[in-house]
Amino acid sequence: MKKKMSIIFFVLGFSLLFAQSNVSSNIKIKDVEEIAREQNPELFLPKDEFETNAEYKQRVLKQKSLLVAFQKELLAKVEARKKERARLTKERDAENERQLQIKIAESLAPAEFTPTSLGGYIAEKNTFPFKIDGKSYTVNVPRSEARAFKKEFSSVKVEGYKRLKRDLKNYEFFNMVAIHPITGSRFPFGPSKNLASAPVIASKKSVVPPNLTMKVAFVEPNGNGFLDAEEKGKVKVSISNNGKGSAMGVFVKLSGLNESDYLSYESSKIIGQISIGETKKAEFEISASKSVKRMENSFTISATESYGFPPDPAQISFETFPFIPPKLAMVDFGVSTPNDGNEIRPQTTTDVQARVQNRGQGPAEDVRFLINLPKGIYFTPDSRQGYSFSSLKPGEFKDLEFSFNTAKTVGKRIDISIGFTEESSSGKFSLKLDVEKPQQTIQQLVVKGQELGTVEFDNVATISVDVEKDIPKSSRKGKHDLAVVFGIESYKNVPGVSFAKRDATWMKKYFESVLGIPKSRIYYKTDSDVGQAEFNKVFGENGWIEKRVKNGKSNVFVYYAGHGAPDKKTAYLIPYDGDPNYASQTGYEMDALYSQLGDMKAKSVTVFLDACFSGANRDNEMLLADARPVFMEVDASATRNVTVFSASSGSEISSAWPEKKHGLFSYYLMKGMRGDADGNNDKKITVGELGDYVKENVSDMAGMLDREQTPGLQTMDREKVLIRY
Repeated sequence: MKKKMSIIFFVLGFSLLFAQSNVSSNIKIKDVEEIAREQNPELFLPKDEFETNAEYKQRVLKQKSLLVAFQKELLAKVEARKKERARLTKERDAENERQLQIKIAESLAPAEFTPTSLGGYIAEKNTFPFKIDGKSYTVNVPRSEARAFKKEFSSVKVEGYKRLKRDLKNYEFFNMVAIHPITGSRFPFGPSKNLASAPVIASKKSVVPPNLTMKVAFVEPNGNGFLDAEEKGKVKVSISNNGKGSAMGVFVKLSGLNESDYLSYESSKIIGQISIGETKKAEFEISASKSVKRMENSFTISATESYGFPPDPAQISFETFPFIPPKLAMVDFGVSTPNDGNEIRPQTTTDVQARVQNRGQGPAEDVRFLINLPKGIYFTPDSRQGYSFSSLKPGEFKDLEFSFNTAKTVGKRIDISIGFTEESSSGKFSLKLDVEKPQQTIQQLVVKGQELGTVEFDNVATISVDVEKDIPKSSRKGKHDLAVVFGIESYKNVPGVSFAKRDATWMKKYFESVLGIPKSRIYYKTDSDVGQAEFNKVFGENGWIEKRVKNGKSNVFVYYAGHGAPDKKTAYLIPYDGDPNYASQTGYEMDALYSQLGDMKAKSVTVFLDACFSGANRDNEMLLADARPVFMEVDASATRNVTVFSASSGSEISSAWPEKKHGLFSYYLMKGMRGDADGNNDKKITVGELGDYVKENVSDMAGMLDREQTPGLQTMDREKVLIRY
């Protein structure tokens, strides 16, 4: 009777669970025993005349164990739902509070009042009692100004700040000042708040306007240039005040230009006061849902300032990338039996090992497998009936091991079903085992499984990057040529250079395919491998180039993507361990590089330089300390007999193009080399043609990205043919 009551209580609890969820009301809540009977009907059959008492007793024990297991499982679900409801309620309350605080913060604004009445002056305290809209205040006025203050009271003005209270209906007023109508003296009174967002404001008659400028950048965790499904990125906003007056009550707002149901983000941030020469920052978190689609997302970042001197708005765009699903598959299985020929026979025990693997591009999360046996097949007492894994990475596999006994009445084939669920999908695998036929052994499976461990996957991040596909092979033969490729994306001491490593990787491939330079004659290094010593090793006396160059036969090509920096009027390339603030001590001087390359007895020397000397990186982040001048014109034209393709002029930034996952200069350099620069279609690309193509396209695209970038070309021979097709 007690057992029956506990089951009834549980079913009521389970009914309540469904009633409070979104499950349709027409779903019938079933008794635990009914559910168990449906899923394992063989355990609930009456005793068979061919079944021994011991076998029947064992089956009844399994039936009871199953009912207990179902009770525990469903009770656990009820408890999990309760916890989930509590969590959601807590999150909802927190979000409501956050939205309330945003509305309160955004309501901050200057306020003006006219006092309605003035009481008698209290000489001992130097104070006047007075009222504003029926509310009493006390203001301290020196006796030397009190008489005139009272006489001209009708002209007294009050300024201060107002902000909504939590009811979002009434305002609180604070940091108020009464302005003497004759002397202009300002007398604080009333409540005061020590908030940067609500300082005591200056008189409007003496307002010195701020000059606010705003910079924005988008960053995402894995650095692939996309905001992937279930990923959280950030829009970083930096506002600087270069004016002669302080900015008050600054708010920043993030607005989507193309609405998306798949993105969630914060809409506003309070920055408050920005003093003269000060820079303040804010960050907006943007989250992509699992259902996000491949699309470009554009946002406007705008700001307001209490006196009406906001910075110009900015726009930012980035691509979202859809969820990459896993693909679970049963790739193999093995069987072990005690019988000759490894056959499955009636009334014997069989051990099975099934191998499942994630053959998709995305990880499988919260993976569960449930093994279902057909009628007449029973798990051994110590066999596992299910497996769960927190995740299965792309290419990762797991072995599911289980054992079963076969009844006398087993048929010619055993159909086993292995059901699975994971966060994004569910399904089942069918395992068909022939009875009284030899089976593949588990030992054979282990050997085969080692071969399955490596699976090739496509690079999904290159879908839209046209220059990374179908790189042409030209007729140029460069067996004596040499190339040096340096790409420094991550620096030890300063912010990095977006996509510089990727630029270098693909430029190396272009040197091989388009310029025909052998791999063995290309010196390729990236990031921490490009220290200051590496420059001396490659370009210095008796260095890597000088030891390999063939007099009058070798064309030398150098590609560099990374930071440059100015020091006075000299340009330097910055190694991985360099510091732009100490360019002359830690950098590699450009004039020295041109001199060394020019002194080599090469047939020609060509340098592709995707760096700038403005003191900023591709994302417009300053690299030099605030006390140092940054935007300086650097004379990098003293290139002697070396041809130099440079990404930008001295004071410009060498930009990145997130959409193409490359530097803007490097992208059009590769695009030109693959044939687009052949303006007259003569199957040849000259130095001049490539330079003109890169300059025109980079300048135009930089304008669309709200940048200024004008690539340069220094050469003594514009008609020299670089590439033949």
